[in-house]
Amino acid sequence: MADLKIIRLGNPILRKRSTSVTKKELRTKRFQKFLNELSRICVENKGAGIAAPQAGLNKRAIVVYVDPKNPRYPNRKLFPLTIVINPKVVLRSKEIKEDWEGDLSVDLRGLVPRSVGCVVKGFDRFGKGVEFNLKNDFHARVFQHEIDHLDGVMFLDRIKNKKSICEEKEWKKFWKKK
Repeated sequence: MADLKIIRLGNPILRKRSTSVTKKELRTKRFQKFLNELSRICVENKGAGIAAPQAGLNKRAIVVYVDPKNPRYPNRKLFPLTIVINPKVVLRSKEIKEDWEGDLSVDLRGLVPRSVGCVVKGFDRFGKGVEFNLKNDFHARVFQHEIDHLDGVMFLDRIKNKKSICEEKEWKKFWKKK
C-alpha cells in the first residue's frame, strides 16, 4: 500500500460509485494505513483535498486540507487536515457561485458552479460521528468536489461554460488571481 499513486482521468475507477466503509473495515490496520497514505499524497501533491478513488480504492473516504501557504490555492483560510469516512452532503445553500476548480487527477481547470455553503455529515477515522457546517465558500467547494469523486463525478462534468476549461499551466498564466 506504500507509495500510492494518483489515479488519472481515464481510469474507470474514477467513474464508479464508491462503496461505504464498514465499521469493521475502518478498524483494520490496512485501512488506517491507507488513510495515512491518502493524507500524505494530498499534502505532497499540494491538493486541497483528495478522495479514496483517486488513490485506487473504491471506498467512501476523503481527505480535506486547505493550507493558506499552498501555492495551488494561496491565501485560503486554513482547514486542518481532516479525514471523513462515508461523507454525505445533507444540506446545501441555495446560493450558487461559479469559481475555478482543478483536480489532482486532471491537469485542467474550469469554472464550476457550486453551493456556497453546505452541511456534511460522516465519521472520523475512529468511527465517531462528525458534522461540518461549511459557510466558507472555498471549504464548502472542496468538500462537494471530493464527495462528487465518491459518486464517480468529475468536476469537468459540472462545468457549464466549456470555454472556461484550460490547462493548468495556461490557467496560471492568464486566469490565476495574482
